[in-house]
Amino acid sequence: LFVGVGGVVVNADAETYGAELELQTNPIDGLDLMFNVAWFDAEVQDVPLRSGSPLPPRDVEPTYAPPLQATAVARYAWDAFGGELAVQGDVSYSDEFYYNLRNFDADNFDSYTMWNAQVSWESSDQNWLLTLAGRNLTDERAGIQGFDLATLCGCNEVSYRAPRYYSVGVRRSF
Repeated sequence: LFVGVGGVVVNADAETYGAELELQTNPIDGLDLMFNVAWFDAEVQDVPLRSGSPLPPRDVEPTYAPPLQATAVARYAWDAFGGELAVQGDVSYSDEFYYNLRNFDADNFDSYTMWNAQVSWESSDQNWLLTLAGRNLTDERAGIQGFDLATLCGCNEVSYRAPRYYSVGVRRSF
């Protein structure tokens, strides 16, 4: 918990349940498909609103713990231009989650879906790798870290994943 602008560690009982499923397959030569889904249900019990609070403690969701996350990747590669040419796309989803143990609405990151794509060519001797990639193609504003500074400035300090960007890469191995 935050006290002023500092943190206090609170140990509390919790109940945690979850499951994860991952599938990988190669249905045809050159095609790789991967899928992962994770479900998480947790509750931290008897958490005070703040250190020394006169209000009764309450049960809350743990921080940085989205109830559902999923990822899918498809990659197809074939021989071309004296090496291997590949196209890849992936998508990842994260449910909303809190970044402060008090579970205030202001301390909640929204759910998001991120899309990425890449085209690459690797030489047959694996000494050269060329890539053209697009990341966060829908320009999703996805939160990754936050601090509740309400007692200091009445504000929150938050960090987000990188916005949409494109990259060109050249790698030479010796």
